[in-house]
Amino acid sequence: MKISLLTQNLNITDGGGRLSYDLVSNLKNVSEEVSVLTHLDILKNPWINFFKIRKIFKNSDIIHAVDVWPNGFYAKAISLSLKKPIIITALGTYSVAPFYSWRRFIMKWTCDGAQLIAISDYTKSEIKKVMPGLKIEVIPPGFDLDFWSSKEVRLQEFPEVGLHKPYILSVGALKFRKGYHNSIHAFGIIAKKFENLNYMIIGQGEESDYLRNIKEIIKENGLEKRVFFVSSGIDDNELLGFYRNAELFVLTPIEEEHHFEGFGIVYLEAAASGLPIVATYNSGTTSATKDGYNSILVPQNDPQKTADAMIKILSDDSLKMTLKNNSREWAKEFSWGKIIKKYIEIYNAKHY
Repeated sequence: MKISLLTQNLNITDGGGRLSYDLVSNLKNVSEEVSVLTHLDILKNPWINFFKIRKIFKNSDIIHAVDVWPNGFYAKAISLSLKKPIIITALGTYSVAPFYSWRRFIMKWTCDGAQLIAISDYTKSEIKKVMPGLKIEVIPPGFDLDFWSSKEVRLQEFPEVGLHKPYILSVGALKFRKGYHNSIHAFGIIAKKFENLNYMIIGQGEESDYLRNIKEIIKENGLEKRVFFVSSGIDDNELLGFYRNAELFVLTPIEEEHHFEGFGIVYLEAAASGLPIVATYNSGTTSATKDGYNSILVPQNDPQKTADAMIKILSDDSLKMTLKNNSREWAKEFSWGKIIKKYIEIYNAKHY
């Protein structure tokens, strides 16, 4: 089977890029033929390359776009009259927010007749608020279970960044919707109780008003020597080291004007690394973690309840160990070996 995949990029430090990269790799592992079109090459100027793209579509059995906007739109517009099955994986923000803009009718036209796959129940529910009759399957992202659950023990300190154990960990881009303003305020609360505890944040982000706001929160709480930043562009082996040595994983995303966390691969990385998790309700995290099993979910923008959840875990060794063990079991459900079969089933159903 020949598949054309339209995606923003294959950058493994980006959520959509990581999913696309892994999807392509696993499709090739099961002998599927994949042509990848990204915004770094042919999709950079889709209308100038209209006929080149259309030729690729014509020689494909399936057209698969990652996100409704703009890739799903490109897929449908450029393949008009070719009668090729179109599959769209809806990640989060860019499959929902454009419905609430001038693109509303274009989005509806794009989704009409396509097979939508949402990466979380929350993303599905948000799309169905606009198109209640649309059929949407839910297939979560997979990830490299063997790597992230490796039994190799990584005991180390991180003097190169000034960090020492114990510490809590966040991984994710330095964006407002990731909720760092909430988790840092929460850390300011628990820092008084756990005087040796530090906070490690691994995430990419250029200097911005939000980053300046985060630094101001750190300064206001007197946490300059206890909150550390490292770019998320680090090697996965180094990233795994940070996961393995952390006490718990916290990432408390928020929704702002339909910008939200569609899923969060980092929750699976944390789970496979055996970490208890603190996250928020009303986002894709409700599919990436299981409240009361391997995580404690809290309301968005609530530093006190976020702090309470972290204190509950850090103060109870029995609860902490239960959540750690459950995290490892939870992660097994998302191996690419299981996830890729679901994609193949949909491809086959649409192709034959």
